[in-house]
Amino acid sequence: MGAFGDTVELIRDKDQRIDLLILTHVDNDHIEGLTTWFENDPQATDLIGTVLFNSGQLIFEYFRKPDILENHIILTPSYVTDTGIVEGVTFEKTIGDAGVWTRKIIKAEQVIKFYGVELKILSPDESGLEALLTKWEKKMPESVTSRPTDYKQSLLSHIENDLFVKDRSPHNGSSIAFVLTFKGKNMLFLADAHPEKIIAGLNYFGFTEKNKLECEFVKMAHHGSKFNTNVELLRLIESPVYVISSDGSGSALPHKQCLARLLNEKKTLSLYFNYDHLAEEIFSKADYVSFPNLEILPIDHEFIIHE
Repeated sequence: MGAFGDTVELIRDKDQRIDLLILTHVDNDHIEGLTTWFENDPQATDLIGTVLFNSGQLIFEYFRKPDILENHIILTPSYVTDTGIVEGVTFEKTIGDAGVWTRKIIKAEQVIKFYGVELKILSPDESGLEALLTKWEKKMPESVTSRPTDYKQSLLSHIENDLFVKDRSPHNGSSIAFVLTFKGKNMLFLADAHPEKIIAGLNYFGFTEKNKLECEFVKMAHHGSKFNTNVELLRLIESPVYVISSDGSGSALPHKQCLARLLNEKKTLSLYFNYDHLAEEIFSKADYVSFPNLEILPIDHEFIIHE
């Protein structure tokens, strides 16, 4: 499991646990890491305190609609483990049987308090959840599909020709996005959420262009997709650091157009990529001349939140 597996073993070695695990939505590129872990680690759920997850079955129950069996997320391990995870058992049943799932719908405008941490839920709203009341079509996530990049264009060219087109994926629209607050410090996690939903959620909690959300860092939406970050959203946020999480291939995401939109709005900021080679592929020398205050944080950067 690579770095993820190393992290799990480090948690074990230190006799720690994952107090709160949030599975944002049902796309494969978000759930497969967990299912692989569960398949190969019989004691996986022993390390987990509480899971927040809007499963398909739970959404159908919430809207009092009959479930569609094809929508269940299935685990297919190669062997039987002593925790009872066998072929054909759903992910939601696994966490339910382990007693770690809240089995409550998570939606916009909720406030969840947990061990001194406060979560302000920005997305999904009711319509985002209701859009999943259908048979889900399998699709290859944009984060792992191969397509020409937009990296050869300069940041200035992207800014000059910028045109926002929004993400229409119902799966992404059901993403759990939230502001995490700890000891007065805010961190913004946008999952793959739709920007108009995030804007509505921020407005609900009192954040506007005149009263921006000030945060330590922002985990950018949908791996830095140009379809999930618009100027209207950026104008509600003030942060020194923006985190781009992707599969590292550079074959699809992040979009340079998204980063250009961000830089044009903020001018001075730091970017963190979970793969350090991406910055070299994306930005040219001319880009750094145009934006001299752009900083790329090193891969070993420590996100330390000072009181």
